Amino acid sequence: MTGLKPFRLCLFCTVALIFGIGSLTGCSGNKKDPRDSIRTYHQLPSLPDEIKAEKDLPKEMTSDDYERLGDAYLSKGNLHMAFLKYDKALQISPGNTRVLYKKGLTFLIANKNKEAIKEFRVLIKKDPKYALAYEGMGQSFFQMKKHDEARRYLQKAIKLNPELWRAHAFLGVLYDQQKKYALAIQEYDQAIQLRPEEGFLYNNLGVSYSFAGKYKEAIIAFYKALQRNYSANRVYNNLGVVLSKLDRYEEALDAFRKAGNEAQAYNNLGCIYMGQGDFEQAVSCFEKAIDINPAFYVKANENLERARMALIKGEHVYEKK
Repeated sequence: MTGLKPFRLCLFCTVALIFGIGSLTGCSGNKKDPRDSIRTYHQLPSLPDEIKAEKDLPKEMTSDDYERLGDAYLSKGNLHMAFLKYDKALQISPGNTRVLYKKGLTFLIANKNKEAIKEFRVLIKKDPKYALAYEGMGQSFFQMKKHDEARRYLQKAIKLNPELWRAHAFLGVLYDQQKKYALAIQEYDQAIQLRPEEGFLYNNLGVSYSFAGKYKEAIIAFYKALQRNYSANRVYNNLGVVLSKLDRYEEALDAFRKAGNEAQAYNNLGCIYMGQGDFEQAVSCFEKAIDINPAFYVKANENLERARMALIKGEHVYEKK
């Protein structure tokens, strides 16, 4: 990767740069692919306070009534019931593009991407300028790992409506995967201008800066993510990685502590040193991890043995710049 050489990660290390996800889904790290899917959806209203259950609704339901009920179920995560209510609404008003979009959105959130694409295509046929339908298509193809199609539909969505911040965020991830870091940074900047409160956007921007070798800019972005209370353990992990690239090892160790605990911090720093070929420092860090928490022995021991063997063999002797 330009500007950031991949780390030779040792067993149980958790020091890969980690991308963030949208604020409306749960957070889950992925060591194999640092880019989590940004499966977010537009905030939908809950049932009004005066309506506590379906039995309280009018006996003669209109399309709008079913849509509102579908919105309530969707906002609560009950995708099956949301789909059924949107389907009822469309039976009464088949040409309602707003409900067609929400029906496609329900499939998208359920990760039923082929069904989502089918619904969005029906919607686009009815209204070729419905920007959110193109964004939904882009997200569906993204989840299917069909990145060329995803990029094409996301770009179309933005062309129709430049204020679709999620489309910018998805494009940022796609450009990162293609190592087009300048374009990724540009997309995250656009998303941040539209949605400055979203901490995960700053985290992803920081990762892009890191891949581009712009470590000082990355650190600034990570601190902005922390200021917005985004997934502290994830951001501090990223901070530790980048600080180590600047030889700021004490600060990196402190960041790793905040991402986990003392033993994990020394294990992670040991992995950093090992990736740089500084096996003496790596051995010292792994030994400290085990001393601090003997239960951590199982995780750190193999790293320690590998570092010791490399040191004995004189492999990749580390040279300070």
